[in-house]
Amino acid sequence: MEASFVVPDDMAAIAVEYKRIRPLMTLLHTEISRLARSDASLACAKRLKMLSKRGGKKAITFVNEMEADIFQDYLVYMYRPRGINLVQQMLNHDRYPQGSDKLLLLQGMAQARFSIFLVQKILPGAGFIAMDSVSGKQFLVLDQSMSQKGEIGMLIGFRIFPYRQVWMHTGAWLALGRATDVAGFEPAGICMNEKQEQELNEKAIFKWRQLVDEMEWDM
Repeated sequence: MEASFVVPDDMAAIAVEYKRIRPLMTLLHTEISRLARSDASLACAKRLKMLSKRGGKKAITFVNEMEADIFQDYLVYMYRPRGINLVQQMLNHDRYPQGSDKLLLLQGMAQARFSIFLVQKILPGAGFIAMDSVSGKQFLVLDQSMSQKGEIGMLIGFRIFPYRQVWMHTGAWLALGRATDVAGFEPAGICMNEKQEQELNEKAIFKWRQLVDEMEWDM
């Protein structure tokens, strides 16, 4: 299946704006994570098998810096004790001015969904076109680092949300290998509910961790 996504005419301008606004998402994630209570963090760490005991007390343990980012991403987007996640809670607090960059980002982030994507085409200086391996839908995802070193056929687990006419991802990046037949790749063709999304997110994290462990043993 080849990429057939139509690139917006103002793609260059969108890429410039993305470069300016992207750092604000990191700040937003930090501010949102402060809404999490300790029991929420421990509950997420337990589900992701990142919980250990130190001196008789429960502690969250990360093998590397990437796990810290993956954990934060899961915490702010997947933890839904009363049906809404921390991102939506922050949006409900009405903290940011109308028309501000932070509010624009936050409104998109509240719609974020996780899946595993197949990279179909690299867009130099902008990002890439990816197909959701579950739904089969295509997305133009902004990511300037990926536009420089990404490869067609990569399978990546991450969370995307709408921004302008295209999409952004939330930053936590799970490299899960490569598709052996990009042109013949067939998606599952289903629409996930929230429970299925969470299960896929967790499976992808465990698979990524396994791949990282195998690479370390091979070194």
